[in-house]
Amino acid sequence: MQLSHVDPAIIGVWRWHAAITTFFVTAIIAVFSAPIPGLWPLAPLLVAVGGVLLAWRWPPLSYRHLRYGIDDTGIAIESGVLWRSRIALPRVRIQHTDVSQGPLERRYGIGTLKLYTAGSRHTKIELPGLNYDEAIALRDALLAEGSGSGV
Repeated sequence: MQLSHVDPAIIGVWRWHAAITTFFVTAIIAVFSAPIPGLWPLAPLLVAVGGVLLAWRWPPLSYRHLRYGIDDTGIAIESGVLWRSRIALPRVRIQHTDVSQGPLERRYGIGTLKLYTAGSRHTKIELPGLNYDEAIALRDALLAEGSGSGV
């Protein structure tokens, strides 16, 4: 099975998510550290700088390690920067699928493919960062009857 990367536009989406999270965490740290002398300017500044650096560097690393492949038997997804995982999902275990888009994903033209299975610890498997049209086509291909289908 040949594995390929998702759409690189996901890096921008992940950066925006991290930047928004950094903003809110910095605001909370600023509010709670304001009454404490010595923590007020330093704590929010460290959180903001650390969050911005993380928001800039982590998404490309995650993108580099997020790959997927599809064949007649099903789909395989590899992910993880520090803790890596590989999920192989046979078509016969897929009960239904969904493609979703949040506002940022819609802006970047990408979507998340969601695969639902029965009876395992991974009952919902997500593959973010697919081009929206590709996600729809992949969803349809996984549900199509064929040699790997249990129907």
